[in-house]
Amino acid sequence: MVCDVCKPSTKGYSVFFPDAHSMNVLLKYLKGSSPDAFKIVNTCTVWLLEPFFFSFVDYAAVHLGEYGITAAEADIWNPDKNKSRKKPIHLFTEEREAAWIDQVIEENRIITHYQPIVRIEDSKPIIYGHELLSRGLDEYGAIIPPNKLFEAASLRNRVFSLDRACRLQSVRNAGVVKDKLVFINFIPTAIYVPEHCLASTFALIKELGVKPSQVVFEVVETDDVQNLDHLKSILAYYRKHGFKYALDDVGTGYNQIDKLEKMEPDVVKLAIEYVNGVSKDSQKQQLAQEVLIRSKRIGALALAEGVEHMEDFHFLQEMGYDLFQGYLFSKPAQKPMSDTELIETLKEHENILTLTS
Repeated sequence: MVCDVCKPSTKGYSVFFPDAHSMNVLLKYLKGSSPDAFKIVNTCTVWLLEPFFFSFVDYAAVHLGEYGITAAEADIWNPDKNKSRKKPIHLFTEEREAAWIDQVIEENRIITHYQPIVRIEDSKPIIYGHELLSRGLDEYGAIIPPNKLFEAASLRNRVFSLDRACRLQSVRNAGVVKDKLVFINFIPTAIYVPEHCLASTFALIKELGVKPSQVVFEVVETDDVQNLDHLKSILAYYRKHGFKYALDDVGTGYNQIDKLEKMEPDVVKLAIEYVNGVSKDSQKQQLAQEVLIRSKRIGALALAEGVEHMEDFHFLQEMGYDLFQGYLFSKPAQKPMSDTELIETLKEHENILTLTS
């Protein structure tokens, strides 16, 4: 079952006119249209289905000069819900230009790339797991980067839908990773009630035979989580069902170090901002050390993400970091890297293998 929030249903907009005369122009424009395309709310307000709304925006620019007309996204059964956030109709250009994200979600034009997470065991680099990273595909099959996907989803109020679609596609593609952990991202603000919002994810995991102990759900803090108790309830729900979880981008934005002990993650990921150049920057070293200390205090593995330079890798390894991820080892790829491929890749970096011994 998919709730209305997660399913990208067709949008509608309430259009507010300064007077009944200008609204009459719209009614003439709508003459002969399907009755499902609009609903007259009162003498100065009408609700329009999105395709008709965008067409009317063009029409109004020519015939009404927009004439003080405003609009707000709204449901047909509650047309005044967002009236306080209404804006001039010519400002809906971004929403129109981002409408392609709806088709990406509806047609599930989402693929998965894999980036290895590396651990050093017995002086030998091995792959501890893979982060599963989502990419979109446009109508011609070209890759749409994740930042563009989520920017469009935010403009269209589709973040919940996109997060769910990416999460499910990652689960579908997790089976190719054998005997390693899979890190699957999720946006906590996209989950209202774990029992309901994660039901389809858990059902798919069970159906595909993926072991819960193999899955690490990674908190992606693109939004400020105002209710930490709610986030903790989501994480507790994951752990109750045998999954692990990680806290991403620690040290920046909303993932402050102080959250570590409250969230009690299994894996803590030091943000790339504090990894790149850490070997030469005392301030970055101080924060990296603090993240490491707090991680060990709660029994979590400390992961350095965004490792690009050998000297930073060596520095953080000596400091005591457990896991590493970044371009130094591999960029995200369409197929998971093997341990053998990892060693062959690292041979290209002078002295990197000897530094681990």
